[in-house]
Amino acid sequence: MRKKLSFVGFLLFVFVFISCVTTGFKDFYNPWYEDNYFPANAYLKETETPEVIKTSDLDGKFREISSNWYWCIGYSGFNGAELETSEINEALMNLCKEKKAKIAIWSKEYTDTRNRVYSVPHTNYHTYRNAYGYTSSYTTTSYSTHSYSVQRYDFSSYLFVSIPDEYKIIYIPGFSVADLTQQDRDRYKQNTGCFVNIVYKNTVAYYANLFHGDIITKINDKKILSAEDFMDFRKNANLGDVWNMTIVRDGFEKQITLTFGLY
Repeated sequence: MRKKLSFVGFLLFVFVFISCVTTGFKDFYNPWYEDNYFPANAYLKETETPEVIKTSDLDGKFREISSNWYWCIGYSGFNGAELETSEINEALMNLCKEKKAKIAIWSKEYTDTRNRVYSVPHTNYHTYRNAYGYTSSYTTTSYSTHSYSVQRYDFSSYLFVSIPDEYKIIYIPGFSVADLTQQDRDRYKQNTGCFVNIVYKNTVAYYANLFHGDIITKINDKKILSAEDFMDFRKNANLGDVWNMTIVRDGFEKQITLTFGLY
């Protein structure tokens, strides 16, 4: 009986350990903004159900969701044992409802397999007859050794809220930008310029075939050395202005022309 209890106890430990990992999305959630930072109509309504999407290309899916006019509000990531898809979906569904996010995307990537050893005690009963003819007993404990393996994964997720129509004008003519990071400089062999981050669908920039990863270096003969240069240029632009843009794509200069506007 003692052997059974010990083994059951071990299984319970493994079950609890694995089950606790499902809370990892909540425990390791990192918000990018304060609660209710965005307008109320950007967030999930009480009557709405959030959408949870699994992907094998997290970066690509991030850009796809963003390009459909969504803001990312936070990230969650942790390393843990394998989880059922249904467990992950349920955990992220609950997190979305708590954070009022409309969409969650997630992926997992195998990292390693960890081997563990555990011992199960066995009680052995012994009897013997002493010199006076009486029967006595005693017990000893022996152990059997067992091993098991746990595959571990990196789990990652992003949460999104929608961009209301009245806020889309912020991204005219249809894309967001960022400064080049050192990683970008190394990858694209380009030190200066303005990095195109997200291109929003069905906008002027979208139909002009601007792409994520393009580096803007000049607009109408004005050199663009940074994201700040681009913001200054855009701030002084008027609807209907023609932009002749020089970009670097895949190491080659390319000319793109668009008319300043959103759609």
